[in-house]
Amino acid sequence: MSRRIVEGFLAGFDLLVTPTMACLPPLVGAWRAGADDNPLMPLLNSYPMGVFTSVFNVTGQPAISLPIHHDDATGLPVAVQIVAAPWREDLLLQVSRILELAHPWADRRPPVS
Repeated sequence: MSRRIVEGFLAGFDLLVTPTMACLPPLVGAWRAGADDNPLMPLLNSYPMGVFTSVFNVTGQPAISLPIHHDDATGLPVAVQIVAAPWREDLLLQVSRILELAHPWADRRPPVS
């Protein structure tokens, strides 16, 4: 996907809000599962973790991920990604600050096992 296509899409919106990942955070090293049998497995295993963020990383759009929730069952953080149009980092940071104040996360820690 080209930068111009993404910029054209974003031109119709002030901000785009997506999940950060298509899954809960996996266990450390889980992305390597199956690599001994199929060298493509790490890539396939990683896909749900980058499906929403990768297009904006590659095209250079300003985006931020905010851990505004925790999964009740696991205690793991659940984040949203906010994307702005080019050169609208000001709006992105303003909205991020408001969300941080409404859903503070600095003192929250998931359980460690």
